[in-house]
Amino acid sequence: MFNLAIDPARRVIRSGVFLSLLVSAGLASQVAESAPADWFPDPPSIRHYTWTYQLCPGCEALAPQPVWYRMATLAGLPNVRFLAAPDETNGPAYSAAPNIVVLTPAALKLEGCQLAFVIGHEIVHIAQRHFDEDAIALSVFSGKPGNWTQQGEDAMQLAEGDFGLALRVSHLWQAQEQEADWMGALLAAQASGCSIESSALAYLRQENEAGGGIAAAHAPSAERIRQLLPFTESARRLVELVPR
Repeated sequence: MFNLAIDPARRVIRSGVFLSLLVSAGLASQVAESAPADWFPDPPSIRHYTWTYQLCPGCEALAPQPVWYRMATLAGLPNVRFLAAPDETNGPAYSAAPNIVVLTPAALKLEGCQLAFVIGHEIVHIAQRHFDEDAIALSVFSGKPGNWTQQGEDAMQLAEGDFGLALRVSHLWQAQEQEADWMGALLAAQASGCSIESSALAYLRQENEAGGGIAAAHAPSAERIRQLLPFTESARRLVELVPR
């Protein structure tokens, strides 16, 4: 998640969302726990960068709860690694390329459905390859020649200290965050039976974020809630598929 002008930790929703794809009559009658969800879109066919994740200071491996694994599987991403951070320096939760979700003590204290939404949100960033999208966009807007680097971190560093570049790419970050919100809420619904009201909306109302500035990725909480409301019925239908 880029918060500021930019959240350095990240990464955390992309444009071209499939609003009409929403869960309707065509969904299977049972939750598939070993295969991607029918409604979850394929990742974009874009360039793959090489990402070298450096373990965050004080972070430790975290054994995933079954519902976390179900969400990752529904997103077509069963190899996610979960880490526990010692504090909230980089926010309550964030994702890191290529397949890391980092949770802080504050996140782990969240009520179950709220935590499911937070984790689902971060899983979407990884599954939809938002890191590679960012690397491509930053390279293009910086005027770099094609294939100037294979390292994703090289491209991400282009935004450090360059507010003008961050501003040019902020629309992409905002779209990515919106995408991760609604897809993450639907993952939480299908994997754990959490309605949007009990997961995403409850979390955002509790956070009451004002947003992070003109080049921030996150919209204010009230705007994020407004953007999620159209997906309430789709989440309800997914909840009905969860075995009781």
